[in-house]
Amino acid sequence: MYRYLKKCASCLKLKRRVSSASYGYLNLSVNDKVVRYFEDLKKNIIYINDSKECKKYINEIEKNAMNENLKIIGLDIEGYKIGKNGTVSIIQICAKDIYIFDLYKCDNSYLFAKYLKELFENKSIIKVTHDCREDCSILFNQYNINLNNIFDTQIAYTLILKKSKKELYQISYDDLLYKCLFLNNNHKIYFHKIISLNNKIYLKRPISKELIHYAVQDVLYLKPLMLNLIEVLRNIENIIPRNDNENNTNKNYDKNGKHNKLSLDLCKDTQHIIEENNNFHLINYVIEKSQKYIDYQYLNSHIKNEKHLQKGMIIEGMIVSCNNINLYVKLNLSKRGVIKNFMNNAYEIGDIVKCVILDFCENDFIKLGLLDSSTSEMTIATK
Repeated sequence: MYRYLKKCASCLKLKRRVSSASYGYLNLSVNDKVVRYFEDLKKNIIYINDSKECKKYINEIEKNAMNENLKIIGLDIEGYKIGKNGTVSIIQICAKDIYIFDLYKCDNSYLFAKYLKELFENKSIIKVTHDCREDCSILFNQYNINLNNIFDTQIAYTLILKKSKKELYQISYDDLLYKCLFLNNNHKIYFHKIISLNNKIYLKRPISKELIHYAVQDVLYLKPLMLNLIEVLRNIENIIPRNDNENNTNKNYDKNGKHNKLSLDLCKDTQHIIEENNNFHLINYVIEKSQKYIDYQYLNSHIKNEKHLQKGMIIEGMIVSCNNINLYVKLNLSKRGVIKNFMNNAYEIGDIVKCVILDFCENDFIKLGLLDSSTSEMTIATK
């Protein structure tokens, strides 16, 4: 067992060498493994705030997906308090080019949402994201856009931890980039501080070049990151019994488990990762496990106005952190929940739990009691 775990741990340690690459006006230091990925890109950063241009570029992305077999896009959203009741500023999509759709200051938000909906609900295109829960929620609850076919890199890394018998936690995007691609985004700390001081900064126009730089890098690395995670998953033996998912194949796969002509114009060194049937199965597996992040958009949908929250109300939460003392949950609300003095290890990250509101804290947390569904009783903290 020790040798097996040691082997799994070694999967996460890559031989790294830093090389230089460029994307548009960005000069980047990247792992040499993904340099060819940048060489294959067109290196255009396209800003769109006109509905006619929006339709044109959405068609371009979909045409590339169908005619050039490029069935993967990187996706992220920036805005104010992204979530069910937040505000979308821009939506970034990484294909051959980087497309920045300005949903906040476009000429027709209805048409923008309509065209984006066609792309995001296209089941033949894989959307690579990192922790898509709040993104899914805001698109669904405000624009009736139901994202599908999501490959969430946070989910993929959690699967690696779980199979490696390591403690589960929700890794940040920047930490995952460093672990997998040796990308150090320390410069983003500056932008994190700016955004924390003015969380409406993405609603100002014109958007500064620095913020565009920040937004671009949030999607630029998603595709090579996905490939790297699949490579790690492949090296961990028997992560998924094949017969567990025989009846749950994605439409991108035929009855023999072969992908329907998906060809990725990514790193030549990692092209073999996609060409093997087992790896298509792994991609499909992560997509299936990512569905729970999409389903987060439905959590507590009965709560239309948070001002109506009150003690004794029953709500649901998705566990994001757990230890021997407290459970922390996301609620699909502006506040998060905490279940204090909880001494049971029956739950893990990603589980949905039913709770009762006990009190409201000053630090944007709601104090909750865990409702035991088997007995309809609460596990509550007395302190």
